[in-house]
Amino acid sequence: MGILDKVNYPQDLKKLTSDQLVNLCGEIRELILKTVLEHGGHLSSNLGVVEAVVALHYVFNAPKDKIIFDVGHQCYAHKILTGRKNAVSTLRENDGLSGFPKIQESEYDVMNTGHASTSLSVACGLARASAGGEQIISFIGDGAMTGGLAYEALGDIACMKEKQIIVLNDNEMSISKNVGLISSYLERLRRERVARPFSLFDLKYIGVVDGHDIKALIRAFNKAKKSEESVIVHIMTKKGKGYEEAERDPEKYHGYSISTQKNPTFSQIAGEEISKLAEKDKDVFAITAAMASGTGLDIFEKRFPERFVDVGIAEAHALCMSAGLALGGKKPYFAVYSTFLQRAYDQLVHDVCLNSLPVTLCVDRCGIVAGDGETHQGVFDISFMRALPNLCVFAPKDGEELRAALDWSLNYDKPLAIRYPKAEDGNKYSVHTPIEEGAWEYIEKSDSDNVLLATGAICVANAVKIAELLKEKGINIDVVNARFIKPMDTTVLDAISSKRIFTLEDGVRTGGFGEGVITYFAEKGVSADVTIFAFEEKPYPQGSVDYVLKKTATDPVSLSDKIYAKVKA
Repeated sequence: MGILDKVNYPQDLKKLTSDQLVNLCGEIRELILKTVLEHGGHLSSNLGVVEAVVALHYVFNAPKDKIIFDVGHQCYAHKILTGRKNAVSTLRENDGLSGFPKIQESEYDVMNTGHASTSLSVACGLARASAGGEQIISFIGDGAMTGGLAYEALGDIACMKEKQIIVLNDNEMSISKNVGLISSYLERLRRERVARPFSLFDLKYIGVVDGHDIKALIRAFNKAKKSEESVIVHIMTKKGKGYEEAERDPEKYHGYSISTQKNPTFSQIAGEEISKLAEKDKDVFAITAAMASGTGLDIFEKRFPERFVDVGIAEAHALCMSAGLALGGKKPYFAVYSTFLQRAYDQLVHDVCLNSLPVTLCVDRCGIVAGDGETHQGVFDISFMRALPNLCVFAPKDGEELRAALDWSLNYDKPLAIRYPKAEDGNKYSVHTPIEEGAWEYIEKSDSDNVLLATGAICVANAVKIAELLKEKGINIDVVNARFIKPMDTTVLDAISSKRIFTLEDGVRTGGFGEGVITYFAEKGVSADVTIFAFEEKPYPQGSVDYVLKKTATDPVSLSDKIYAKVKA
């Protein structure tokens, strides 16, 4: 029996000696490694923080003391120590444990978090709301200190009388290599090994502490615990600690998955095509917010480093800076996950769209994203982008159409968003109509009274399956690739206004594509028969794409049954 078998909750740690704690860390690391290599998940980041998490729970008294994980993907050891070790094999699986902190799972999880740089702001609120007696600890790192929100919070913390503890996990990495002023500053602190405050914010400073020395961590955390003022504890960790391959290539093992890939992904296609555009046009720039490999831009980075910009986890800056590039006559391509684009919405509105600048957004991870859960489900971007002036929104049905859209974008002189899923390009179509702004295309056309307007790769593929299922039941339905979400193809809409129209999108209903179709007909005074298939406005937990679609009755079988019932009614 190992030490971990005796540890179910943080209070069990208090009974262990320092040597036993060291052995416990080894067992936790083995469990994380075994679990992630078998099931996938965030590996490097979690292997790097085992000792720090054990020391935090040894010194502090959660759940009374609040430990906020930022970025949330550093929480696996925390979950193992807080009553969930026997369920850890279900991490990120259908109906399993979330890969991020989740208050619905445990009282030890302070807040549902999956995006970076939020912990210090949350801590400011918790500290002010506190009745006293508990410690408020932010565990921030893995690139989260490149996000501007963290500095807004630091400015507040410097003026607060309420105490909080900031544990700065310095592993020199985000998902990609860390960038920026703070990265350089932390490197200088590590090199000089001189205890100095964060002078700009006038905060007490403890460091640099070896993040894999359990005794040193306990001493530092106890010192911070006794402090009467806010304090930064600067710890140095190794991302991927204990697994040689992850230590050597922490970016590759940041988000580990069991690869069954047979075709290029939409992300890889986007990165390759933008690189080809850069060969044609020296004004092409590629921008990422710490997601070079995730968005496929690592290809561009290697070929055109002088025109590649990684701003760190700072999406708002990335988009505003892209506006500046466009003002300067350049052609910027900002590749960003759908849910991370949310963090830069004001810049999209104020700096790009209101100025009608030719910035191209390559919006990755749209629709349902397997594994990561509600914080990463890209189901809101259609709604929030449709509302904006001057913005054209395009959703390719396959990789060939994505390439064509990017090639078309080079001479497009207004804001453009091209949205696509986290998926392989596995569907082949015989129809590929040249791209003209606002023009849709028929994938299947007959004299049917039923038409299915589908937008986006997943939805078009499912629409074809729906048509096949209906045909087996004796019903024909035309399938339209509604690739331009905005502007819509009014020629097609006018032609089908007297038919039964069904719309299919991988976003929420409110403000979405389907509502846009209904609004078009309503404004023309046409009484069209339109049925919307979209997601409801609620969080969607982790699971495979097929699992979530079946659970929400938006899979091809369920939708074909609904259409059949409507046609036969």
